[in-house]
Amino acid sequence: MGVFYSRHARDRMVQRSISDSEAEEVLSSYDIEYPDREGNRILIGRPEGRRIKVVVRKDSNPPFVITVAD
Repeated sequence: MGVFYSRHARDRMVQRSISDSEAEEVLSSYDIEYPDREGNRILIGRPEGRRIKVVVRKDSNPPFVITVAD
């Protein structure tokens, strides 16, 4: 999967020990999806049981990840 990450997303992934594979698993198999105020997609999934939230810029293809949290 071709995914682009913002500098902020990369920093948060390092800070929170979230791997690319975990974030990309959420992108491909999420449990919950809803928009933020700007229309960006908020995806929540549970790779290996860990709750992870991935925020993707609206209308981006391939996905551009703005931030990642747990």
